[in-house]
Amino acid sequence: MESYRNVAAIVICLSILQMALGALSIVGPLALVSYGASSFEIGLVASTYAGGFLIGARYAPREIGLVGHIRAVCAFAGLAAVAAASLSISSAIWWWMLVQLVLGVSAASLLAAGESWIADAAPEKQRGAVLGFYLVSAKLGFLLGPFLAATVPGGDPRGFLVVVALLAACLIPVAATRRDQPALSKTKPYSLIEVWGIAPAAIVAAFVAGLVNGSVVQLYSVFVASLGAGGTAALAAGFNAAMMIGSVIAQWPAGLISDRFDRRLVIAVLAGVSAIAALAMAILAPSLPMLGVFALAAVWGAGALSFYGIAVAHAADRAAPGEAPSLMSGILMVWAIGSMVGPALAGFAMQAAGPVGLFYFAAAGLGALVVGMSIRRAEEAPVPESEKSDFAPTPSTSIGAVDLNPMSDE
Repeated sequence: MESYRNVAAIVICLSILQMALGALSIVGPLALVSYGASSFEIGLVASTYAGGFLIGARYAPREIGLVGHIRAVCAFAGLAAVAAASLSISSAIWWWMLVQLVLGVSAASLLAAGESWIADAAPEKQRGAVLGFYLVSAKLGFLLGPFLAATVPGGDPRGFLVVVALLAACLIPVAATRRDQPALSKTKPYSLIEVWGIAPAAIVAAFVAGLVNGSVVQLYSVFVASLGAGGTAALAAGFNAAMMIGSVIAQWPAGLISDRFDRRLVIAVLAGVSAIAALAMAILAPSLPMLGVFALAAVWGAGALSFYGIAVAHAADRAAPGEAPSLMSGILMVWAIGSMVGPALAGFAMQAAGPVGLFYFAAAGLGALVVGMSIRRAEEAPVPESEKSDFAPTPSTSIGAVDLNPMSDE
């Protein structure tokens, strides 16, 4: 219990942050829909947020080192709250892109500061348990956040106030803690070329995870709004909850299975299942009852939101001693690049085919991943089971989460 008390304040902070980001995932796109923005414009805004996240994930550790973790959390939470409040100032796309860039930098920096804090406070032999505790708390936060804004119509300033209030609430547990600040992570990400040379399959999977998952998580509320059912915000919150629940249910079993079989095969199966669910969503969702849509969302989440951690584990299996943290951090950068490119491409697909284009795009990306994993399995033998690291879930959030992962020590 002492291990959990040591990280309680920062876990609460980051869980509230995830609630804010979850609320923003429906408040932002639905506001843009109410302003008359096109799907492509909404996708551009989402890509700008991901671009800010990439910048924050890459450079935040340096800034945190200059001011310390507590000051960094307070500064970036305050900056994010100001940015979220300013979204209601204008409906101009250029303004939203600028503000979302700031929000992306702030969110990534908050996660980098918080997760490196958790990694430092968690005892080495209990990192896996603490990581699981944190991940469940964070996913619950992202699941619950949209429901806090579910009764607010799209474009109503009260939706932005919900996000601002949650971002401000992040400050309370951290500012009130008496725990010492941690040492800063010294991990430096490998370059794209270095990661490709060690584990090309992991790069492909991480890029597709960012490309597809980043697009759906950012734009699902626009898709739900197109279904024509009443209470769009509430239904979008339910859709998000279904995706997250599917992911939580599938993550650990899929990871444990990947410890026994070729991880590339497990990634291919998960991608194939989610590709089928995405194609069914695109074709059938407009005629299905909402419970059927939620069921497909859960299946999609179980497949698509579960394979990133397995890709990281595959890379760790192939890493030489001491390489795992830098390799895993490099994969995070690849994921962030995919999440920056994906929403713009998905927005273009939605512009061309209607909102269902989001899931046609997802199905195409996931189908390509199945092909890619099959080719890599034919080209190179799997890692022997005796040489594998034990699976541990890995969030695509920050270098701090890499340090918390037990695989980094192997």
